[in-house]
Amino acid sequence: MTNQSNEGQKSSDFDRVEVFEFRSIGLISTPFNQKFGIPRQSQSLSKAKGLIKFSADINPQNACRGLDAFSHLWISFIFHKNKTGAWKDTVRPPRLGGNEKVGVFASRSTFRPNPLGLSVVKNLGLNANNELVVEGVDMLDKTPIIDIKPYIEYADSIPNAHSGFAQCAPEISMELEYSTAAKAKIHSLAQVYSDFEALLINILEQDPRPAYKSDKLDDKVYSVLIYNCDVRWQVRDNINFIIDIEVA
Repeated sequence: MTNQSNEGQKSSDFDRVEVFEFRSIGLISTPFNQKFGIPRQSQSLSKAKGLIKFSADINPQNACRGLDAFSHLWISFIFHKNKTGAWKDTVRPPRLGGNEKVGVFASRSTFRPNPLGLSVVKNLGLNANNELVVEGVDMLDKTPIIDIKPYIEYADSIPNAHSGFAQCAPEISMELEYSTAAKAKIHSLAQVYSDFEALLINILEQDPRPAYKSDKLDDKVYSVLIYNCDVRWQVRDNINFIIDIEVA
């Protein structure tokens, strides 16, 4: 009878859904004000920088002591714009053309049972304002940060690992061309955002359009927001043609 009781207790423990509450340790400032156009991976595909601004009760000098010895960091964060909480147990990854389904746990979809993100970024250290500067971000502006851990090469890098449908980095081949008006604005924006053109190239060369659009005739005019600038572009003969840039 005792064994049966214990087995029943164990079963109920595993069946129970537990709820945990986390606090953010700060927010990250990035150039991305909308989800569309954000690089789909962090360090390997993104050149964007971010500033982690810590909460008032955290002393960055103490909490980050020794962090400068690590070149890269793991950042845990919340997909805070996925407010509905809706998720499905299967998704259609862009790398599979948006047609084939895999389980949500075999993907990096932002719509998950818990809206947790995890990215590797380059560590550029604390600045004069005690903000942590990182590079290679794939997060929205003002994303809540949950935790920071150092990337440890011998433990975190596995040379013979298999990565399913994402074994190799995606091909990056789309070039950019500018209208006369857009080119003039690029030169003007460089005075305010020195990395603006590099970010624009970085985003569009990866073709942020829905995956099913990549092999079809597509005359739609798209828009992507970088900092406070709305970039309008169209794909013409597999080239991203920048039509205009509007500053909000």
